[in-house]
Amino acid sequence: MRRLAVIQAVLIALICGSGTIAAREIHVSKTGSDSAFGDHARPYLTISKAASVAQPGDVIIVHAGTYRECVKPARGGADETKRIIYRPAQGEKVSIKGSERITSWTHQDGGVWKVEIPNEFFGDYNPYALQVSGGWLNYGNWHHRGDVYLNGEAFYEKQTADELAEGRQTWHCHVDKNVTTIRANFGEENPNTELTEINVRESLFMPEITGLKYITVDGFHFMHAAANWAPPVLELQTGAVGTRMGKNWIIENCTITNARCVGIILGHAPGVDYSDIDAYGDHIVRNNVIRRCGQAGIAGQKGATRSLVCGNLIEDTNYRREFGGWETAAIKFHNSVDTVISGNLIRGVYRQQQGAFGIWIDFGNQGIRITRNIIYDTEAATVFLEMNHGPILVDNNVLIGRPVRSNSEATVFAHNLFVDCGYEYYPDTDRRSAYYRPHTMIAAGRKTGTARDDRWFNNIFIRQGLDKVKTAPGYAADYNIFLEGAKSSAFDDKNSVVDPYVTELTVKDHPFGTMISFLMNDALFRVKAPRVNAELVGVFPTVGQTIEDRYGNPIEVNTDINGKENALPIAGPLADLKRGRNIIARQIKQRH
Repeated sequence: MRRLAVIQAVLIALICGSGTIAAREIHVSKTGSDSAFGDHARPYLTISKAASVAQPGDVIIVHAGTYRECVKPARGGADETKRIIYRPAQGEKVSIKGSERITSWTHQDGGVWKVEIPNEFFGDYNPYALQVSGGWLNYGNWHHRGDVYLNGEAFYEKQTADELAEGRQTWHCHVDKNVTTIRANFGEENPNTELTEINVRESLFMPEITGLKYITVDGFHFMHAAANWAPPVLELQTGAVGTRMGKNWIIENCTITNARCVGIILGHAPGVDYSDIDAYGDHIVRNNVIRRCGQAGIAGQKGATRSLVCGNLIEDTNYRREFGGWETAAIKFHNSVDTVISGNLIRGVYRQQQGAFGIWIDFGNQGIRITRNIIYDTEAATVFLEMNHGPILVDNNVLIGRPVRSNSEATVFAHNLFVDCGYEYYPDTDRRSAYYRPHTMIAAGRKTGTARDDRWFNNIFIRQGLDKVKTAPGYAADYNIFLEGAKSSAFDDKNSVVDPYVTELTVKDHPFGTMISFLMNDALFRVKAPRVNAELVGVFPTVGQTIEDRYGNPIEVNTDINGKENALPIAGPLADLKRGRNIIARQIKQRH
């Protein structure tokens, strides 16, 4: 088959009048054939076939329909001018599903139906024979990696078949040597005439080869991946869409729904020299809508290094609360360097017990910038900074609800709007995490998680402030505004303003966005805010660097939450903050 694919590519190049393989458009259609030539008139049937023959510079154009397959790219591009690009045809909707439709259900009793499926149907990966498992999975680990869907709605798994009688939208499975038996309560619906699907594939777009470069995945709807729980200790972390420690991927304008665990995984894979920062990472993950993932919307160990994660909507993480633990978050990265998380809208992160954070920067991250994000409706911290040694710049965010949690050092909070969101520090002296030579992945040392060198400048606090924060070496707070009972720090805030003014802040959800409205008085004119930059912040002693971009250039915070230039520094995330009513709106925009 591989030889045939090469012969086909050579023939196409010759037909086009060239003796070398030229970049081309490869077309895929539900009316195509994998034995065709893959052009517009003679498209392939599967995206996988196109992926097997694509060469650097090729564009794979997929026409409307549902493709039930896992795409495993055989190769990547050569450079930015010769990417391999995967995208739907203009104006056409393409779904890639990890599920298969089942129409052979037999009625049992009440709303309960049963189907018996030969194990061969699943090939070498049967998600109903495999439970979610792995480090820091602290509850619900009896659940399987499969799922049952009725008209797009995921059911709840039960431990026993008898429990199905208690309510609809539930399912149970049993696997023996030859057969997988699934029972589900469909209520009054007939699963054979409705759209009833079950998971069969681990991932939806992920290579089997580590380290592929310059791949663009643009505008697909990914649904129903059955990958396992993905803690950082795994040699290979999997998810619905994954880069497998590749480099220079772009994942954009996609929708990812009902990944059993992780939506987009930027994490561990075998055969990587992790000390070589130029070998991996450098991804762009932007303008995606990621909903209803069981563990995390975006996660990964080391693979997010030097990446930009921006403009994404991540919501309803772990919405069923079936399983979870110390990996549950909308975004969670370990051991990443010079990563920027910008302009995301995060809401709805749920739990039974542990986890449920908005953005979780966990263990040995350095040079991180968290900017222009809006986070609310999390059942644990909006932002959790765990065991990092800085610098981390948290600027121009709106954080509503649960407090920021930390056992890190050298974090700068600037121009944020904190609403009911204080700061909680929990030292961790039992573990040591790495810090690196600036802008490398070469370890310079290891330290415990103890407080020092945090800064709070030019923020607005509503109802909760910094009064519960205990001082530590290098702590500084000033030029902040504290409203509606929020109190200033006990160790600083000499030029800050405390005012009982009531802001009447409200949050209004939209399907792809939000609108935050609040009142402001003249307190903003009573604070002479300085420019937050490397000069103000200084060099942090542990890591030997200040707030810098990936190239070592000092950062100056001179734009607001909307990207508008802040000519004259003013507290909070709006450059044009004014007396009276202020609006912060966020709408996730996709091109497709």
